[in-house]
Amino acid sequence: MKVEGYRRSGISTRILLKGILYIAVGTIVLALITLWVFDLKARDISISGREGASQIIADGIAIGIQGDVIARNFAQLESRLKQSMSDPHMLSITVADDDGVILSQMQRDPKTGTIKLIYSSKKIVVPSADKIIVSDSLSTARWLELKAGVPIGWLKLEMTSTLIDQELVELRRDVSIALLLACFILFVSIGAVLRRTYSLIRNEEALMEGKSEALEKIAFHDHLTGLPNRLLLMDRIGQAIIYSDRNGKSFALCFMDLDGFKSINDKYGHDIGDLVLKEVAIRFKDCVRAGDTVARIGGDEFVILLIDGEENGFEGLLDRVKKSIYEPIRLRSGKPLKVGLSVGITSYPADLSSPSDLLKHADNAMYQAKKSKDNWLGVYKT
Repeated sequence: MKVEGYRRSGISTRILLKGILYIAVGTIVLALITLWVFDLKARDISISGREGASQIIADGIAIGIQGDVIARNFAQLESRLKQSMSDPHMLSITVADDDGVILSQMQRDPKTGTIKLIYSSKKIVVPSADKIIVSDSLSTARWLELKAGVPIGWLKLEMTSTLIDQELVELRRDVSIALLLACFILFVSIGAVLRRTYSLIRNEEALMEGKSEALEKIAFHDHLTGLPNRLLLMDRIGQAIIYSDRNGKSFALCFMDLDGFKSINDKYGHDIGDLVLKEVAIRFKDCVRAGDTVARIGGDEFVILLIDGEENGFEGLLDRVKKSIYEPIRLRSGKPLKVGLSVGITSYPADLSSPSDLLKHADNAMYQAKKSKDNWLGVYKT
């Protein structure tokens, strides 16, 4: 009989926190995907721009050197190529005849940046249609067929990134760093918030569980002795009936009243009376087994629910209870107080009744014992 309502808000809050965590992780993943797509797009733009620039430059050089190639004016050809190499992004320029024999070749030294004329008459392999332009992230190589009505040769130029490409690379790097830093800060911040919130939820749940246990104790236990009250006792009797019907076991219900308690209460006051009730409750609990139930249902009335057996089988246990209760209760002043005991007992399934009727029958048997001067124990007979 637990009080469970307080846990619902904590559970729903945990689900909400998990949702926030998933959203945060999803946001970071989306940001990383966006960064990856941006990087690809920036690379494509850079290569596309470089290829466009190489086409314009190649067309311009081809127009300028066409006559020199036809006339085999090598001095003029080299002069024009050297002028074209003045562009710092130009890596090399090669001019070959229609058979692929190199007519002139200039190359930039990657370390010093100086332009070198390479003397060579070796034959190169001219490209196929799908190899006219080849690009990677750092450079572009473009071939252009020279024509003057008929093919007269080939022009090949290699160029690296332009200034705009470099600025785009720097922008891509800066955006990447900023986005990764933002993702890291977001992840750390959300992690700290979730950890703190989860800690607060745990504390709140612990507090609610504590309140739940306190409410349960108030609802189902006697405030003075801490024993089960009438409400919890009736639930235990109901469970005992179910257990008995299922397993063929019997149980006994003992209704007990303290003799002489009223005079102690009237003579010494309610504080001393409460002390006596607490001591009696402790003695009852010390006499019964772990599976039995001791309850206080009001005033000086107690009930013991004894599991597994007939009433005759519990007389020895009840004798121990009686001897324990008859022992003097000593106050702090040393003064001894004595109380007696009247007990009524009924058993199930000999008394095949409801929980409330079983309690009533045990009560009636107790009153019969209280009226008798010779017997402290009354047994209900069906």
